[in-house]
Amino acid sequence: MRRRFFDNSKKKKFALLQTATTVLFIAIVIIFNTGIYALAEHFLWYVDMTEGQVFTLGNDTKAILANVEKSLDKEINIYFTVAPDKVAATSPYLYYVYQTSLEMERDFKNINVECVDIVKNPAFFKRFYTTAAQDIYTTSVVVSCGEEFRLFNIEAFFVNNDDGSIWAYHGENKLVSAILSMTQTAMPTVAFTTAHGETVGADAIAFKTLFEDAGFKVVDIDLSKEDFADGTRIVVINNPVTDFAGIESDKANEIDKLDAFLDDYGCLMVFSDPKYSGNLRNLSEFLSEWGIAFTPDTHIKDSENSLSVDGKAVVAAYDEGSLGASLYLDLAKLDTSPRTVVRNASPIKLLFDADNALDGTRVASPVLLTHDSAVAVKDGVETPAGGEALMTVTREERIVENERYYSYVMACGSAEYTKAEWLRSKSFANSDIIFNAMQITGRERIVSDIKYKVLDDTELIVTTADANGWTVALTVVLPVIIAACGIVVYVRRKNL
Repeated sequence: MRRRFFDNSKKKKFALLQTATTVLFIAIVIIFNTGIYALAEHFLWYVDMTEGQVFTLGNDTKAILANVEKSLDKEINIYFTVAPDKVAATSPYLYYVYQTSLEMERDFKNINVECVDIVKNPAFFKRFYTTAAQDIYTTSVVVSCGEEFRLFNIEAFFVNNDDGSIWAYHGENKLVSAILSMTQTAMPTVAFTTAHGETVGADAIAFKTLFEDAGFKVVDIDLSKEDFADGTRIVVINNPVTDFAGIESDKANEIDKLDAFLDDYGCLMVFSDPKYSGNLRNLSEFLSEWGIAFTPDTHIKDSENSLSVDGKAVVAAYDEGSLGASLYLDLAKLDTSPRTVVRNASPIKLLFDADNALDGTRVASPVLLTHDSAVAVKDGVETPAGGEALMTVTREERIVENERYYSYVMACGSAEYTKAEWLRSKSFANSDIIFNAMQITGRERIVSDIKYKVLDDTELIVTTADANGWTVALTVVLPVIIAACGIVVYVRRKNL
């Protein structure tokens, strides 16, 4: 009887020990997983296996922010308007921006990320309201530095397809652009001329947004009343209807101001509608000195290479081996080059030597050309127009103290080249060519180096070596660990 009691007591103790061990083991696993999750969230321990590296800061982003960190003695704050644990639940797209911001915070000491629940603490965001009509939402993001700030809604960080669905993530560009706009002491400026009937409205906003995304300060300028501010790198004349004042005018000489601007190594972009280019006598005379001549009241038709039934939405051909080709070298390297659309365009004549388009220190080159199937239409009469220039670029080179300096004039025989539908669409290269023009004409580093990260294909991209590694880990390592644990438990039980 005593032996039986002893055996039962031993079994009970063993059962209790086994239960306690199991509970302890489960508790350790839970605590371990919770700790690893917390550390992973804090230190961003994850592997980005998306094809476009959507969740990883690009090298261009890091280089620009490293320069800001060296030159800035202020802190940059990025505020999200919900609690940290509610970012993903509020919007999966907001989580993209949040992760990008956390990476910036991790890599750069002067960048801080903070989540403040706007519902619980609306007073915190009071200073970020710029107008009475403006509102801040739970999907808003604020970037601030000192007294300056930039407010974004989530839509600003993404690029849409033509059907409105999201195509690409543009968060790095937006955040860096905001930081540069608040911290650069010599921020490059682009000036859009006014008072000549230039394009306004949605198309103008889309065009200006391109420059803002590249880190430029965008201003409007009336040359009859104002002079160019210091730091102006590019002047844009977008679809003028009336001429610019010249020497004969009793107002300020606008042509002289443009000439002086280019003498100071600036860049001029002119987009002209065939209907109005005949009105621009002074501007045309000025452009002729740069080897450029518009063809008034003439438009290009190409039934074989057009996106419209009337043949006027011309798909341009790319020139090769010239100065103009530098504006789309990256595009030409792609397996399938995106199309560039030039609608309602007139041909541009290059006035310099036809062999090398050279006049002294100025070199003129086509950028976009018509296909051989194109015709030029004037007064209802069609003439062959294959190989005609639709966009040109002229560069002037000067050497000062053994250093080369350049001025540029880019001209396009279409005012519709900059329409929002072409600039915002991922299907066309209109905006890419303008971005590249910003890069070659500006001396400062600009944000157009930071490319979109396409979200169309978000499956995991794993190499064969990676796959083999994960297979070994899951089929060999884990079973070995489990078997080892089993052996330990068996040996301990046997010795009890």
